[in-house]
Amino acid sequence: MNFLFGKKEEAQAIAEVLEDGLAIMNQEMQKAKYNNYKGVEPMLSVRVRVQPTDESPFESVMQVGMTNSFLLKPGVIVQVKYQKGKTTQVTFNDDTQNVLAKNAGILKKG
Repeated sequence: MNFLFGKKEEAQAIAEVLEDGLAIMNQEMQKAKYNNYKGVEPMLSVRVRVQPTDESPFESVMQVGMTNSFLLKPGVIVQVKYQKGKTTQVTFNDDTQNVLAKNAGILKKG
């Protein structure tokens, strides 16, 4: 039964954001639990289309911290990670500078 407890194989891929992360964050912040919140950074669920290099593209829900929500506009490309074989949930795995560099045309100030 060791195969049940073995290390899970993780993969990285690019993903296209399908929802407005800022709108999701604004909606989340209206909840009463955030009036005097002092806990860990809240996580948001944002729909994305993942484009792995060795698998077919798939849609998933990306978990991302609220501090990155301003970057997440529809069409923005980000790096994600996920467990191979589990495509229902992925995790944001990028940094602000990389996202800005990859998406300069979409995220320009205006």
